[in-house]
Amino acid sequence: MVRLGPAVASALLTAWFATPIQAVAGEPESMLPPANPPAITVLAKAAQAVGIRRCYPAVDQVSNRMFAHTKHADVALDWDRGDPDGEPLFSLSGLEYANASAVLSLTTVPAPAGGCTILVERISSAPLPCREVARAELPGYRATPLVKAVTVYTEPSRSRETVTLVDAPPACLIVRRQVQYRWGATQ
Repeated sequence: MVRLGPAVASALLTAWFATPIQAVAGEPESMLPPANPPAITVLAKAAQAVGIRRCYPAVDQVSNRMFAHTKHADVALDWDRGDPDGEPLFSLSGLEYANASAVLSLTTVPAPAGGCTILVERISSAPLPCREVARAELPGYRATPLVKAVTVYTEPSRSRETVTLVDAPPACLIVRRQVQYRWGATQ
């Protein structure tokens, strides 16, 4: 098992969530952060306000990346009020773009040995059948049917990432998921 530093983990998140499916979903083709990103996202500000310190860098980096190009965003949080910095933070963010909306679920869990385990899920939709989304955007991915109308796609070089497509005619629900253990831990 290779431990990745925050810069590498951030680069992986950047590469993963910048794939072209966003363009299919009616969002900007470039998901790069703006030249002058906001000082702090609404999610990072909320996490800071409730006492998240150990996993704050992960919340800040992921939210800066994922909130780029939004017209409006808002968050709902859940956390252990008795030990906010020692227990998981669960967040659900609504992301409003010019022509589409998406949901970002971010869970951070402080790891006993240092760093944080993070689970990032971005949920959006495309006005296409899922087979077309898969054909255009997931070449080389392995498709595994989960249940009727739900298929999970994996790519061997990205073992901690999945893309799940849910047929919901006339659209396709897209769930991108990535897990990173011990994010930010000293190598």
